[in-house]
Amino acid sequence: MTQKVNPQIQQFLDQFNAFMLTQPKQIPVEAGRLAYEHFSILQSGIPLKVRRVEDLTIPVSNGEVQIPVRIYTPQLGAQLPALIYYHGGGWQRGSITTHDSICRNLALKANCVVMSVEWRLAPEHKFPVGLEDCWDAYHWFLEYGPKAYNVDPHRIAIGGDSAGGNMTAVTIQRLKNENKQLPKFQLLLYAALDLGGNLPSYSTYADGYFLSAEHVQYYVDHYLNSGEEVDNPMASPLRATDLSGLPETHIITAGFDPLKDEGHAYYEKLKKFGVPVTYQSYDAMIHAFLHMTGTVPEVNHIIDEIAARLKEGLGA
Repeated sequence: MTQKVNPQIQQFLDQFNAFMLTQPKQIPVEAGRLAYEHFSILQSGIPLKVRRVEDLTIPVSNGEVQIPVRIYTPQLGAQLPALIYYHGGGWQRGSITTHDSICRNLALKANCVVMSVEWRLAPEHKFPVGLEDCWDAYHWFLEYGPKAYNVDPHRIAIGGDSAGGNMTAVTIQRLKNENKQLPKFQLLLYAALDLGGNLPSYSTYADGYFLSAEHVQYYVDHYLNSGEEVDNPMASPLRATDLSGLPETHIITAGFDPLKDEGHAYYEKLKKFGVPVTYQSYDAMIHAFLHMTGTVPEVNHIIDEIAARLKEGLGA
């Protein structure tokens, strides 16, 4: 039996495909960012109430720059595990606002502190500026998070979706390679793990499923300084030659997504190197479906499953 798109998502796709006539390169960067923000807010529904939500800025680039973060604390008094979350958006879009609903859900359902990081975006800040922000944010939280937010320093995870999943995988590989403190757990949500765009799902789901192969190439072109950087494991973490010693990992993919195959390939490669890893394909979903908690009831059940796996991985 051929898998079909979730019915509510198919309704969304029918409307999106009827009106999405403009090519990615014809959309001004700021207009694209605003459209993504509107999409995330409209699809996510009424925000869940979290006990404490705090916006602040933290220093990166040796203190020369401040970037926004949003920290969610689901309960006060008890020492909790934590998740450092890197948002998606094709390296060009996304913010603590676009991913507010996802982070609220994970904080509440996994019962962990979540720090959402608003790393700097391309094309104003090309590779590897955003990566450096993610690196600095992780180390800032290691230094200040345990005391300021009553976090168990031995139960910290890093996670992200799409481009943020790329940032997650790359940051963790770099931590291992530089013998820095690794997180306890890694969460990769329909992550961009190979920027070459050569795997079969890029042609199978090239068009008609929200994120097109053309969109992916457009985002990659704006993120990287040159095509040669595609081969760099710091851009394409699937191409790293040694994945041994990485922390326990959970990977999810969407069934109708150009990025599906690279998520599964990373799962297979982690297994090959002896990393404890689990994988789940949500076959009726499209890229970015985790934003759709307000319009697609099934997404709420999926987030429950992801949060349960995160909670398990953190030993919560």
